[in-house]
Amino acid sequence: MVICQQCPDQDDSSEEETIDVYSPPTLLKLAMHRLLREEALAISSLKDLPNMLFPVLFEEAFIFGYTKILKAMIPEWPFPYLSIAVLIDNCNLESLKAVLEGLDILLAQKVHSSRCKLKEISWRDTNHGLDGIRPGSHEVEGLSEFMEQKHPNCVEKKELKVTTELSVMNGRLNESDTYLLEWTQQRKDSIHLFCRKLVIQSLTKATVIEIFKIVNADCIPELELCSLCLEDLAFLNPYLRQMDNLLELTLDHITDSLSIGDSEMLEERMITLVSQLPTFPCLQKLCINDVYFIYGNLKEFLGCLKKPLVSFCISNCELSQSDLDYLPYCLNIFELKCLYIINIHLQYLCLEPLGFLLESVRHTLGCLALKSCNMGEPHFKSLLPALSQCFHLTDVNFQENELSLLSLKQLLQHTSKLTQLSYEMYPAPHECYDDRGVILSHRIEQFCPEVLDMLRAKRQPKDINFVTTQCSKCGIYYVYDLETQRCRFLK
Repeated sequence: MVICQQCPDQDDSSEEETIDVYSPPTLLKLAMHRLLREEALAISSLKDLPNMLFPVLFEEAFIFGYTKILKAMIPEWPFPYLSIAVLIDNCNLESLKAVLEGLDILLAQKVHSSRCKLKEISWRDTNHGLDGIRPGSHEVEGLSEFMEQKHPNCVEKKELKVTTELSVMNGRLNESDTYLLEWTQQRKDSIHLFCRKLVIQSLTKATVIEIFKIVNADCIPELELCSLCLEDLAFLNPYLRQMDNLLELTLDHITDSLSIGDSEMLEERMITLVSQLPTFPCLQKLCINDVYFIYGNLKEFLGCLKKPLVSFCISNCELSQSDLDYLPYCLNIFELKCLYIINIHLQYLCLEPLGFLLESVRHTLGCLALKSCNMGEPHFKSLLPALSQCFHLTDVNFQENELSLLSLKQLLQHTSKLTQLSYEMYPAPHECYDDRGVILSHRIEQFCPEVLDMLRAKRQPKDINFVTTQCSKCGIYYVYDLETQRCRFLK
């Protein structure tokens, strides 16, 4: 058990205080508010409104529910792209309906306004629209061209494209997404609905069936499956087999409904499931978190992929020695740019195969995390020769492993050769704890400068942190960072 010096009577006085600062509205927003209050005037002035004012007026009308103005703005929208992604969570359904009614007016016009350039609207896409409303293209780099080359049906030439992300939470879609799907279904000849990301958490079959009646499974680039069981995966399998253009897949908390006493039947069903998994010919990124059937089946799971992965993340799972032994021979991970192994107990396993894997990907690997893996000095020793050859690494994270001060210095002697590193996380050494596991901040401030000086003799680190294990009582971590060069704590 690790305990920090703040426990049991933690003093919160050192926590940062946040002060709300009032920011008065700009003159532009005040002018927009005045215009919005004159509804008829606002609508009649749209044809003469400067392009640069459209996003500001739209945002204010959307937030404050001026539905008639919203509806009138769509057929006059002077940019090819409109995003409501950021605004959608802080509005009422009537504002969303008004936007769709405006699209109906636009679609019904035989001759569009010479000013209107609208070709695409982003409904709910968290990858874009962080600035609210903005003109211009929003596509993920290369995604549109990729889809067009691989599957022309994914870029159908329809009048308007609607980009969204759909989340089935607790078996249901939210009200706005349900309305969007119904609206799209009725206008499927003129609207192309592109689902940028689909999240299914706790599956309800009827909801999923309705989604795939409208959304083309072959055009979904990102899929996240959460809190499901084997029966759910079996139900989804026909849809998964259609996802030939899937680029990113996340499996999170996949369990089984069988009791412990049915272990033989469970094993049989696991083998059947893994053998039936789709090949996902275009998959680039795979994230596996808390998936119980991975144990002993990593070879079968990764072996079904057709294309080498760019990113592989596995966390909160159990791995067998045979799983690790397979990694150096898996052709589908020989071009990895990112490898994340997090919260997986490796202390009883031989890590030489992992070292062989690092050696195999040394020419491509840019990000490496071996975090919370209970790794000690012998484990790191088996990885250091290969690690020192990964010259393209920019990010490493080894925190929450067990290293003495001497072992930490040995680790940094090898990473000191990696001149591209811009972000580094290391575990605070054993010597920073007392015999009871209490974190001693003064020891961190004693040892970390010594380690940093040793590293600076070889290269100049850019962003480097030494982090303790999390306090088991209050959840605090102690961090010594390069910028402040002192020990602080964070939750």
